[in-house]
Amino acid sequence: MLLSFLLFNCLQATTLFGLLKTARLLRLVRVTRKLDRYSEYGIAVVVLLTCLFTLVAHWLACIWHGIGYFERANEFGWIKELSRQLNEVNHSSNSTTPSLSTRYITALYFTLSSITSVGFGNVSPNTDAEKIFSVCVMIIGGEMISSICFGCCLGLVHPLINCLIRRITWE
Repeated sequence: MLLSFLLFNCLQATTLFGLLKTARLLRLVRVTRKLDRYSEYGIAVVVLLTCLFTLVAHWLACIWHGIGYFERANEFGWIKELSRQLNEVNHSSNSTTPSLSTRYITALYFTLSSITSVGFGNVSPNTDAEKIFSVCVMIIGGEMISSICFGCCLGLVHPLINCLIRRITWE
C-alpha cells in the first residue's frame, strides 16, 4: 500500500501523457509469466492474488479521488464532506480541503471497505457520479471476492481432496 501511496503522489497532475505512462504497468504480465512456475505452491498464489487485490483497490481509489476532485465544486461531494468532518474534529471554522495524503487514504479506505462489502458508511457517496461508481465498485468487489475466496481456495483444497480419495480407494 505504501507503493500505491507513492505512485498516487507521483501522478498528482493527471494528464494524458501521465495516463499513457500507466500503460507501462502492463509489464506486470511478464512478471506473472515468470511467477507462473511458482503457481503450484499455494502460498505463492495467495500472495499474487493479494497483490492483485491491492493493485485494483489502488486503481479504484484513484478513480474515486478523481470523481471527488472533479466534483469539488459540489457542496455534497465526498471531499467537501471529509473537509467538514475534519474541521469539526479540529474545531476549526475555515473550510480548507484536506491534504492529498488524507484524501488518498480516505479514498483507499472507501474502496477497500466497498470491495470487501464491509461498508462502514463514514465515507459515503453523495452525488450521482459517486453513487454510480460505488455500484460499480460493489460489483467488482463481489466478483473479486467470489473468485478469490471460492475459486482460489477450492483450487488449493482440490489436490488435498484428490489425495485423500486416492488413499481411500487404495486401502
